Amino acid sequence: MNWFERLQQAAVWRRMRAALLDPDRLRQLLTRNLPLKLLSLLIAFSLWFFVNFGERDSEESLKVPLELRNIPAHLMITSPRVDFIDLRVSGPRALLGRIDRNRLSIGLDLGGVRPGPAVFRVDPASLNLPRGVQALRINPSQITLETERVSHKPVPVRLRLGGKLPPDLQVGDTKVSPETVQITGPASDVHDIAAVNTEPLDVSSATAGTIERELRLDPAGDYISFSANRVAAQLRIEEVQTTREFKTVPVDVHNAVTAYRVTPERVRLSVRGPRRVLNNLELQPGAVYIEADGVPLGQHMVKLSVDLPAGVDVVSLDPDKVELVLVKARRGSKGRR
Repeated sequence: MNWFERLQQAAVWRRMRAALLDPDRLRQLLTRNLPLKLLSLLIAFSLWFFVNFGERDSEESLKVPLELRNIPAHLMITSPRVDFIDLRVSGPRALLGRIDRNRLSIGLDLGGVRPGPAVFRVDPASLNLPRGVQALRINPSQITLETERVSHKPVPVRLRLGGKLPPDLQVGDTKVSPETVQITGPASDVHDIAAVNTEPLDVSSATAGTIERELRLDPAGDYISFSANRVAAQLRIEEVQTTREFKTVPVDVHNAVTAYRVTPERVRLSVRGPRRVLNNLELQPGAVYIEADGVPLGQHMVKLSVDLPAGVDVVSLDPDKVELVLVKARRGSKGRR
């Protein structure tokens, strides 16, 4: 401040002091242009009232995210989650517009909770609302959470089939990898789970052979998780096997060069194979036979041979050996005697 400004300031203070000490002069200062001064005061008061009281009745509804913090590692929440709190606030419109909705949240500290129900009151003071904005209503005003101890357990995986197999087909061996998975969840739920299932493997259009698929695991509960969510499944489809008995099958002799006699001449044959094959199987002549080539003359106990279609096996042959007698034939004669 230079010397000229200091002189002006001193002159102003002297005039103010003289006015305050002279009542007549003070009265003149207050009453001079009184209507204009009253109008100015009214305008100033109106502006002040509008800013401070004109928008106080403005209200707004907000959806505030609820954050759960410091959940103990050995516990998990098993009650329905509350993700948002409905908040009704009021205040001047200018202040309501300053609320940062992206940063507004309510946090619940779960540090130190024990298994069982826990009740938390939603405190509006934690919202950090602008000064002049107040919370009218909070819904819900308190949160009840149910917590339970976390448990782990290995359980087997079961392959689940869907659809109906075509006729004459059946399921053979089945494999899944991994064969077991570890489940994690509330102790009460984990205790009740003995196995987990795969999603259905459709076999309605299957054919004989091996099927390989990657399958998801079916959910075991709202709060249960698996160490692996997918498994590799292998399934063998095979034809239905059945048994059929032929009671009087003639015994034939192949490549006999002389007369022969077979005792007994008929046997009982039991076979096993695909049902569709056995249902239509008719044994051809010579299906049960003796190979006589190289067998010397005389009496012999000979093991029988059986000629069957591929996939059909002998279950039993009664008897499995017969008596074959080869004799020197008369001139011009050959075959059975």
